Amino acid sequence: MIAGLTQGLRHALRQLSRSRAFTLIAILTIALGIGANVVVFSVLNAMVLRPLDVPNPERLYNVVHQEHGYDNQSYPDYVDFKNKNTTFSELAAYKINVSGLSVGNSAYKCWYARVSGNYFDMVGAMPERGRFFHSNDEHGANSAPYIVLSDGFWRSRLSADPQIVGKIVDINKQPFTVIGVAPATFHGIDLFLWPDFWMPIVNDPSNEGPNFLSDRGMHNLWILGRLKLGVTAQQASGDLNSIARQLRSQHPEDDGLSARLVKPGLMGDMFGDPARAFLVGVMLLALLVLLAVCVNLASLFAARTSDRGRELAIRLAIGSSRWQILRQLLGEALVVSLAGGALGTVFSATLLNALAHWRPFPEFPVHVGVSA
Repeated sequence: MIAGLTQGLRHALRQLSRSRAFTLIAILTIALGIGANVVVFSVLNAMVLRPLDVPNPERLYNVVHQEHGYDNQSYPDYVDFKNKNTTFSELAAYKINVSGLSVGNSAYKCWYARVSGNYFDMVGAMPERGRFFHSNDEHGANSAPYIVLSDGFWRSRLSADPQIVGKIVDINKQPFTVIGVAPATFHGIDLFLWPDFWMPIVNDPSNEGPNFLSDRGMHNLWILGRLKLGVTAQQASGDLNSIARQLRSQHPEDDGLSARLVKPGLMGDMFGDPARAFLVGVMLLALLVLLAVCVNLASLFAARTSDRGRELAIRLAIGSSRWQILRQLLGEALVVSLAGGALGTVFSATLLNALAHWRPFPEFPVHVGVSA
């Protein structure tokens, strides 16, 4: 049996070598179809299908306004939602800022996340080095001068300094203590925006003003919540909107306050619907490309078989069975398919690796979290 397979493989390679143009076109066609679909599905999986790499991600939701495109909340509203709700085991707040970070003689422009003290506890992350900060580290404005570095920033900018925990760095010329390093797999809860470090939200190195913690009109942070076991998103939304109605009656500046739950990962719902619609559209386009590849291959093989009609008739006349001829034709198709699949795999792996290291906007911490 093995000898027969070897002989069939040799015959297939010999026949294909006589039709190099056909073989090359067929292999490239298969490689294009497979490679394009692997890349598109990998991006779709990374941005839409794959859950966040945290414990029980199905219970995590962003709390945004009912009005689409209006996702941010104020810090006082966050505190009221956190203290008065009965449907979330925890609510955390976060926002993205940019600043300068100096350590020794080196200075860097960094994008970082200001997060509430319970953020790491709520998402369930564990530090790679040192520790994370917690709610009991916060005691009012600018009371927690600590930061936690991302693994990527620690390795790429600070040469994976093993003594980094406990060191003082300057952020916008204000001293902060590095208390920990996040694990390499943790980049926060936004799929494509990876901060260089995290700090307690009560700090204000960007000098936004003293009113951030008390002004209900400053809608500039996102709220992230973890549902209690057995609670549905609809129940939690009703609970928060009941609180919102109370707040609107007590605080005229909160007119219009409302709550809607969306899955996290795409900065609340700011990029959620557009990104999902775009990626699904691209996936449908990739499937159409794959369908076109299949039709094209069928046409190529049909044309080649037609051109070999005289050869196949002679082989039948001299005693070859139809099964032998079919087996040889299938062997040729298998060789072409394997070669095209291998080339498509190499192509997609190369492109995915390039996407993983691609920085479309060098000034922003945008990453495409795909892997080859």
